[in-house]
Amino acid sequence: MGVAQSASGQEPTRLSLDNQRQRQGQAPAIRKRTRPILKGMFPERGFDWLFSAQEARHDHMEAEFTARVRGTPTELAAVLRRLRGRNDKSVFRLRDRTRTTWNLDTRPGTALFEAQGLVEIPEGQGFLALKLKVQLNPTRFLAHQADPAPGAIHLKPAREALTPDPALEARLSARSLDGGDNYLTTPAQVPSPGERGPWWNGILRSYTAKVRQFIVDHLTPSISGAKLDRAGFGPLRKAEVQFEFYHRDAATWVGEFCNALSVAGDASESRHWRGTKGKRNAVGAYLGLTQDVLLKVYAKDAYRIRVEVVFSKAQRISQVVKRMGLSPSDDFVDRVQSLRAEAVKQLAKVWKTVMQVTKACEATADMLDFMARLNRQVPDQNRRTMLSLLSNHRRVTATVHAGIAPDTVCRALVREGVLVPAGIVTRGPARYALAPEWSRMFDRMFGRSNAVTTLH
Repeated sequence: MGVAQSASGQEPTRLSLDNQRQRQGQAPAIRKRTRPILKGMFPERGFDWLFSAQEARHDHMEAEFTARVRGTPTELAAVLRRLRGRNDKSVFRLRDRTRTTWNLDTRPGTALFEAQGLVEIPEGQGFLALKLKVQLNPTRFLAHQADPAPGAIHLKPAREALTPDPALEARLSARSLDGGDNYLTTPAQVPSPGERGPWWNGILRSYTAKVRQFIVDHLTPSISGAKLDRAGFGPLRKAEVQFEFYHRDAATWVGEFCNALSVAGDASESRHWRGTKGKRNAVGAYLGLTQDVLLKVYAKDAYRIRVEVVFSKAQRISQVVKRMGLSPSDDFVDRVQSLRAEAVKQLAKVWKTVMQVTKACEATADMLDFMARLNRQVPDQNRRTMLSLLSNHRRVTATVHAGIAPDTVCRALVREGVLVPAGIVTRGPARYALAPEWSRMFDRMFGRSNAVTTLH
């Protein structure tokens, strides 16, 4: 209804801006056509169009990371000093646990990953063993890269690539409904649809390689002669596979989706209904697809719907990996990527039924759009009356300035696309009709046909 998706796929740009410039005697703005990074949420295009495994990305993940270095007691003591850090700006912090073990974790906000675990130096064995649970988020990692080109990321030192940008974090968090900064907003960050499969594979490899290198650099500092035996990611404990879509009113769409989930649960014979859960200004809809696979849908920002399939148990993930012909010892990124096809399979169980129930959301979005336009131009004291006149009569006659519909307000509503001039009026006050698209909206809403057929 008069808006178009911006390049970021997030905020609408009014199609009436050029008309306003022309009325003001200005030349229309020259707009470069930009590529949207989000598909529109068009269920009528079919499930296969919406959910292609090659276009899936990953958000939060949790994995085990183990490493071992060998050295003399002096060399291993140097490793401990490196892990302990010099000040509060160090990423890692080491705390004594027993005489031969230490707790290791990351300081909040210092890196684009988090870790918690244990360091052990068995007596007389000549090695240091590290075991961590690492929280990864490749989407957030990419969002924080000043140059998102894969080649530029690959060339960055690990410490630089993994340092968060506080200004960007504040900016993205302010725009998101859940307060998170883990989303992509520009065409430079996301290639064309046909290129997204290999591109995302490369991002995952760069990110996990940077995290591994960062940890290894702390285990084999230059001040120590300790030698690395092995280091790498082990079992994947949790993972989120996500799809994102543009919608002009994401919160309304998700609200209708929440109402539909109970129906979808019944239709799919799911016994794992979870309901809804809020975080700041976002409300997510949850449905357990199995005991350890969860569907989560929420509005990431005003125009962005995020659909996530959450794998919450390591055992289930291992089963999927094996079914895809991989083993726990295979490449970590290959194991992560294997979850995409399973996510699509799980979504397919409930999506068709849910979409049959959520068709009503477009009418709700239309009404919210209409009210936003009306409220921008009509004074508070006249809004209720104006809404009643337009919804029932589908027309309005201009009044004096102190009346309910001054001509200045009516002309402003014409610019908003709410009203259209009712032909040529030679005598008396100007008359206006409700624009046809809004008149049809009220017909659908009221179940009647009151659309204006003649303007006089």
